[in-house]
Amino acid sequence: MFSLLKRTVLFFLTAFTVSSSAEALTLNEIGRSLCDKGSHSLVFTQDKYLKDANLNLLSSGTIVNVKDRGVLIKQAEPYPLVLAIKKDSITEYSAGEVHTIKADDNPAVHSLLNLMLKLMNPDDSLISDFDCNLSGTSEHYKASLSPKNEIIKKFFETITLDGSEYIDSLEIRGSNGDLTVMKFSDYDFSSKAVTNEDLKYFE
Repeated sequence: MFSLLKRTVLFFLTAFTVSSSAEALTLNEIGRSLCDKGSHSLVFTQDKYLKDANLNLLSSGTIVNVKDRGVLIKQAEPYPLVLAIKKDSITEYSAGEVHTIKADDNPAVHSLLNLMLKLMNPDDSLISDFDCNLSGTSEHYKASLSPKNEIIKKFFETITLDGSEYIDSLEIRGSNGDLTVMKFSDYDFSSKAVTNEDLKYFE
């Protein structure tokens, strides 16, 4: 169960935008434009280093953020996999099998789902769970988050977001020494970004 949670949170990934203000950035500013943009999709690549195995795992695919419903992580390589993230559950679709974890199952599920939702639409409420070091401007910013929440500390050491108009990369250092680096590109905010097939995961 925790492997699914960790994989899902390491994917979370999703698109953030920043305001055009020249003033010092806040987490509220980073997330504000995303709310205005609405549903969208993007392309991701991921390089995950497993410390204990001394192994790098590469994956790629698309992420679909469906406003007010949730997020889909649609992995294409190295094998097809879909993760559907809602406010109360995570569901994995892979090789014809479906596995669901609900937030009510245990406190860890609830905490991690809340974290994912906050990171998808960042605002100053993250300060309740993280020490935040935010620097730069809307042209280039970096946000480094160190968890204060004891449950989150079991999974992550730091989470770093690096972005410009949209988020460009995400680095996650696990508490076990693993390192995940994700890069984002090809943001699509058009009406074609979310398909009818995507919406079926939230019915």
